[in-house]
Amino acid sequence: MGATNCPETPRQRMIGMMYLVLTAMLALNVSVDILNAFGVVDETLRVSNKNIESKISTDYAHLDKQKAILGEEKVKDAVSKAAKLQQYSDEMVAYIENITVELLREVDKTEFDKDGNLKTVKTIESKDNYDKPTNYFINMGKATEFKNKLIEYRTNILNLVDDKRRDILAVAVGLNIENEKYYDAGGEEESWENHNFYHLVMAACVTLLNKTIGEVRNAESAVLKEIISSITAEDFKFDEIAARTIPKSHMIFTGDSYEADIIVAAYDSKQTPEVFYKIGVDTLTEAQLSGATPLVGEEGVVKLKLPASSIGEQRFAGLIKITAPDGSIKHYGFSDKYMVVKPTATIAAEKMNVLYAAIPNPISVSAPVPPERMRVSFPGCNATSTGGGKYDVTVPESMIGRPITISVSADMGGKVQPLGGTEFRVKRVPDPTSYIGGNIYGGKRSKQELLANPFLSARMGEDFAYDLRWTINSYRVTFVTKGIEDPPIACAGGGFSDAVKTKINNAGSNTIIQFTDIRATSIAGQRTLRDLMVRIR
Repeated sequence: MGATNCPETPRQRMIGMMYLVLTAMLALNVSVDILNAFGVVDETLRVSNKNIESKISTDYAHLDKQKAILGEEKVKDAVSKAAKLQQYSDEMVAYIENITVELLREVDKTEFDKDGNLKTVKTIESKDNYDKPTNYFINMGKATEFKNKLIEYRTNILNLVDDKRRDILAVAVGLNIENEKYYDAGGEEESWENHNFYHLVMAACVTLLNKTIGEVRNAESAVLKEIISSITAEDFKFDEIAARTIPKSHMIFTGDSYEADIIVAAYDSKQTPEVFYKIGVDTLTEAQLSGATPLVGEEGVVKLKLPASSIGEQRFAGLIKITAPDGSIKHYGFSDKYMVVKPTATIAAEKMNVLYAAIPNPISVSAPVPPERMRVSFPGCNATSTGGGKYDVTVPESMIGRPITISVSADMGGKVQPLGGTEFRVKRVPDPTSYIGGNIYGGKRSKQELLANPFLSARMGEDFAYDLRWTINSYRVTFVTKGIEDPPIACAGGGFSDAVKTKINNAGSNTIIQFTDIRATSIAGQRTLRDLMVRIR
């Protein structure tokens, strides 16, 4: 749901990347496999959302515990703000869940599956339908209402935070969709509504709604932690402080580095902690510090940078060592995972595995990066973006018989990262086949049949996937009666001239009619087509 340059929490960035890859693949083909993949992502999101809600419940319970320990007066303000936060968040989630129910009724007629349970992406019948979701969100104005609700929710929860901390927390809260500009794959500006919901298939819509619920819960979690941390360190006693890693990204390319900030929530930033970490483990204990790598930070923040040398999921864990107000040494553990992927891109000719010279060839390009960061190179070709990662590529005839490599790269914060390329063969557009009327190719024909179709036409064979239209410019007609050829009749355009019609009408049985020097044109150029011959029945 985020916009260009919209700050996101690490979790939002990770989920957004998962969603982006699938929606980019939709540009190639709305296949059953891709629609089913949305079902897998949707299930993962549902599990993740439940985990977030469980963690938030623990944090609310922790705040109640502090009320019992410190006294109601000392935590009264924090408890009041937390209650409002919980109300705003539950109402926002309920609103999104209601949208899901309405959308299921609109598309599938009912929100329940055969077992009486609320449908998920896997049990939706019309997964590939995009007309009804587009009508619901765009034409009926639901997307605009949804956007305004999100803006109102974000404003309400940020107002619960101290003014001095509001700008900082806004980054962790995310959902910053107000006053942002949105662009399609062609670089044209579009509305938030169209950017998220126009021509989006049902499977992607429901997945996006569940993804947004997760973003709302993440925002709630961030504000709740800020409310809890606003209780003074002395009163809070640091009895349940948790270490946090804040990575710039959970998905990186080989050759790059994993980068993250490690902080201690609700602790004096003037104190610099000691940090130890170890790669390939889920936990790190005090007894294992001798085999760990030490890090030194400044102002309570330690910068962590890990190499991306191996593909796949990478794990690490560590300990933060700090001095408590009473002089004792405290250790707080942290752990995280990140994914290293090989740079890849998907390029597909939408019609076939070749490019034809002199005509627009539709090409779809997708890569696991935001569209605004993707760069596509079409050497020697004229390419026009049609939006959504699609291009019309016109190859000059001078390149017939030569290979063309279309390559993709990504702008990763000022650094160009090659993502791969695909080689295409360039072919000449084959000649079309000429016909009398729409489908008469030869053989014995009655005069009535010929006069009922008084024109020549040309069209491509059934195995040619492009809709390429041809126009007959001229041709010659020769009548052969008992082995004697009459002088040829020249015709302009595709229609029979009056002279040709008269000759056909007066022709006797077994008269041969030859159509020669047939010239036709299209955007692929001018061609001289094969001759036609029919015999009067």
